[in-house]
Order: sequence, then C-alpha cells, then structure tokens
Amino acid sequence: MNDPTLLAPFDDDVVRGVAGTNSVDEERLRDALADHQRTMRENPGVEDLVYEWRKRFDDAVLHRTPETFFMAVRETVWEEYGAHLGLDDYLLAAVVAVHQEQVLRETAVDSSAIDQNAVALIASRPSSK
Repeated sequence: MNDPTLLAPFDDDVVRGVAGTNSVDEERLRDALADHQRTMRENPGVEDLVYEWRKRFDDAVLHRTPETFFMAVRETVWEEYGAHLGLDDYLLAAVVAVHQEQVLRETAVDSSAIDQNAVALIASRPSSK
C-alpha cells in the first residue's frame, strides 16, 4: 500500500473523476500518482526540482504552501517522468489530468497564469513530523 501522504495533495473526487473520464483503473492511477510524488521527493528532492524549474521556466511556481508547490512546467517534464516511471500514454495522460484539475481547483492559484505552453504539476514535500 502507498504512503497516504503521497496522495495528500489530490482530492479523492478529482482522482476518481479523472480515472472514470480517462477509462483508467483508479488504483493504477493512484499508484502512478504516488510513484510520481515519491520520485520527486527522492530524486533529486522537491526543493532541488523547484529550484531547477524556476531557472528553466518563467513563473514556474504558481502558488506554494508549506507542504506543496503548485507549478507550471513544460510538457517535456511530464514526458520525462512518464518514460522514467514506465507509464503508458493513457496512464500518463490521466496523471497529468489529475495534476491539471487539482491546480485549477486550488482557489489560491490564478489559472490564467498557466502559459499555453505549460502544464500543471503539483510537488508535495515529505511531512516534517
């Protein structure tokens, strides 16, 4: 079973809705979301990734909380994660859709700040507890 903190940034109804809309098994989607969060935390780490993306992309950070960064990155970032995690195109599209929908639902994020060449990405930090 996955560490529940890995899925903390995502509302259950978003994950469930995206799984249904994209005809992807919900548990497979949850596993892929957790694997993605784990990968960002472990290699090279959320803070290092955010630093790199801030250097590479204008206005990469849309909003942040103590636990979570709401980002706008280029599609190539997602392509790299999909390849690294071994996700097929359908599952990768569903993972990206969960991130996109969750960012759009975040009231503190100005969705108009997401450039037309960018895709949403949520990076959560490990709990310090």
